Amino acid sequence: MPPQPKTVLLIDFDGTIVTADTAQVALDRFANPDWVLIDRAYEGGEVSFEESLRREFAMLQVPEDAIIDEVKRVTELRPNFDRLVTHCRTNQIPLKVVSGGLDFCIRHFLDRDDWLKFIEIHAPHAKFNGNGYSLTFPELHTSSSTNFKDDLVNHEREIGAKVLFVGNGSGDFPAARQSDFAFAIKASRLAELCRKHGVQHEEIDDFYQVVRALEHRFREVQ
Repeated sequence: MPPQPKTVLLIDFDGTIVTADTAQVALDRFANPDWVLIDRAYEGGEVSFEESLRREFAMLQVPEDAIIDEVKRVTELRPNFDRLVTHCRTNQIPLKVVSGGLDFCIRHFLDRDDWLKFIEIHAPHAKFNGNGYSLTFPELHTSSSTNFKDDLVNHEREIGAKVLFVGNGSGDFPAARQSDFAFAIKASRLAELCRKHGVQHEEIDDFYQVVRALEHRFREVQ
């Protein structure tokens, strides 16, 4: 019998690992209200996912500390994310965060219990230049990818992994569609898109549901 493919878990951050969209919180608090026009342009297919992020984060003209102080007041880790990390560590399941959010916010929330020694973060690097943030995105493995999220899903599958994806937003849909199985946050835009386009998925509001799936439904491929 050929060896079973190894399971890899890819997870979005904003609105998924944490209960609020920290990027939106920062933009609502510190950016010109016109940032929402950029978001609408992305939803309408007028600009790419990456370009929308570049334009929006360029409108944030406050340093990292101010943003972190704001977002940590209004969000927290989704229930049982710590349990998921422990399960993945124990069972040697690679856990990779793939996010369009601010990388320093991601690290702030995941900087506990040596998580950052285990969790890989694939997100644009944000650099404050005193007049907004410039972004450096993860390098794509193939130019045909929709964005860097589905690019990573496709790369992992090409090298033989079984990819599970967890997300909540429209920017997550290309990755969810290309994954072997998707988990979508309940009542999210991703859940709506998965239902609309017939993408196999499970809707969750607690990471214990993902742990249970890893323990049972996907156990044979670990």
